[in-house]
Amino acid sequence: MSNPTRWVGVDLHRRRSQIAIIDEHGELALSRRIVNHPDTFRELLGDPDGTHVALEATYGWEWLAELLQEAGYDVHLAHPLRTQAIAAARVKTDAVDAKTLAHLLRTGLLPEAYIAPPELRDLRELLRHRAVLTRLRTSVKNRVHALLAPSGPSTPTCSAKQDASSSPASSCLRDPAAGWTA
Repeated sequence: MSNPTRWVGVDLHRRRSQIAIIDEHGELALSRRIVNHPDTFRELLGDPDGTHVALEATYGWEWLAELLQEAGYDVHLAHPLRTQAIAAARVKTDAVDAKTLAHLLRTGLLPEAYIAPPELRDLRELLRHRAVLTRLRTSVKNRVHALLAPSGPSTPTCSAKQDASSSPASSCLRDPAAGWTA
């Protein structure tokens, strides 16, 4: 005997989430607020056969999508900007949002976002972090130049040994004991 089809909407938050389960007849079978813990999700959702899960691509969605995919659930990621039914709702509660996600998934109207494989997500995160560090480096360089600008055109130089890929100011910052000369 196969499991009945169920559609699950998850309104995910940092510590707690709202779950709504719609049964094969389109009726709300469960609406519950739960603590975000892998065991809690697995116990509540039960057998993954015939269970379709929709969650919105909000902060921290990756861990839940990965957990549910590894367990064998059919996971769908809702595109947050295109999920107009939630944004335009008159009554905006977590329970309504979870039920709306489940309903949109059931009716085939859920605007989906791509769920990249974990390896690709990790690479993207690494590249985002590198971009942040690069912007931070540029910001620090600009601050150093701003500090030196009031000295006029005869910008102080550093007597530290300079490598080919850096400026005199960078060399002095790496070796502050080398000293500045005007």
